[in-house]
Amino acid sequence: MKLMQNELIEFTDEQNLEVLGNGKDITSKVRSLRRLIQRGLLPKPKWEGGKFPAFWENDLEIKERIIWIDEKRKEGLSYRQMKEESESEKTPHPEGLIAEDLISTIDNLLQIDYDNSKVLFIKAQMLNILGKREEVLEILKKLEANCKDNKEFLFIVYEKMAHIYHNFDDKENELKTCQKLISLAEEMGDNEKLGAAYCDMGNCLRDSEMERAFDYFQRSVELLEGSNLLGDAYGSMYWIQQKKRNFSKAEEYLKKSIEIFIKSNNKQKECVSKANLGLLYYMSNRMSEALKLMQEAYHAFSQLHDLDGEAATIGNIGKIYMQRGLFPKAIEHFRQAYHIASKIKNPRAQKVWLEKMSKVYKEMGNLKKSEFFLKESKKIEEPSETKTEMKKSIPIRYEFGRI
Repeated sequence: MKLMQNELIEFTDEQNLEVLGNGKDITSKVRSLRRLIQRGLLPKPKWEGGKFPAFWENDLEIKERIIWIDEKRKEGLSYRQMKEESESEKTPHPEGLIAEDLISTIDNLLQIDYDNSKVLFIKAQMLNILGKREEVLEILKKLEANCKDNKEFLFIVYEKMAHIYHNFDDKENELKTCQKLISLAEEMGDNEKLGAAYCDMGNCLRDSEMERAFDYFQRSVELLEGSNLLGDAYGSMYWIQQKKRNFSKAEEYLKKSIEIFIKSNNKQKECVSKANLGLLYYMSNRMSEALKLMQEAYHAFSQLHDLDGEAATIGNIGKIYMQRGLFPKAIEHFRQAYHIASKIKNPRAQKVWLEKMSKVYKEMGNLKKSEFFLKESKKIEEPSETKTEMKKSIPIRYEFGRI
């Protein structure tokens, strides 16, 4: 939604922000606003020419940004310090730079052989690292149509599609894709693939049909005995036990999954299980253990460039700070989680972290900011399958695809 310069100034007055000054002089406020733009703390507004005024494309992004600047100013940060902090958040991961370079090389290869499925799949993997999920999905749909005769490859494509639909909260398409996975694994007569497909189906159903989901997980355990993928099944089963408040059983499943992933040297899935174990400790009020595990997991996710893991874990760390009454630190973590979730287009997570920011501001007694973030959270369309229980915490799901 577009935001005009005068509307942003009105917003700062409504929120009692001091970032543009406390007076009523509109000229002074405009000068302060332009100074923020010149210092690189706000992006330049667009101007389409003619009589139309300049505007910003995303009103929430700019309003949230002006709130952040105001709070940093009250903390005593200079414009230079704000810019440095802002730039550090935007510093690209080395893996992201590598991915961008590889995509450029892949595009050159595709000019020679546009329908090369393996090259297309590698491009999808690189785009996934960069969080460009919609582009990934388009490539996977193309591969699905082109690879009907290559069942091994098609199985991997379906796994990736199921994972992306899960992150988009598109339950209808996730369910259809999981059904395709199961049918294909049965057709291939491959028990390991069938066990992995059952895990995907369980993850799809766990919020809407918990008992049915658990049944799929149990069947996957039977099929995956002796396989490294058994860790996926145990790592998923914990969530059912956690929702049932069977914390000791949930902890048992997660520790089993961690042991398997350590033996198989799967750093990403080991990290997922440790992050979820931290979440379990949070749920059972073991805050110090929870914080330690989540901080370790966040740094590992950052090194792995796992944006889903980063968003969920940094947000869950914010909940620990909120529980401890460290509200400014909680807001910083919720804010960062929201921005990562926005980048990877995860609407459920965006909504959760905006709601958490609203709740923290309410606890701080700042009802104007609380109402603002609550109002913005309600603008995000929530999938009908998302249950209230899911809003309390953000678990991290495994990605089952194997290259």
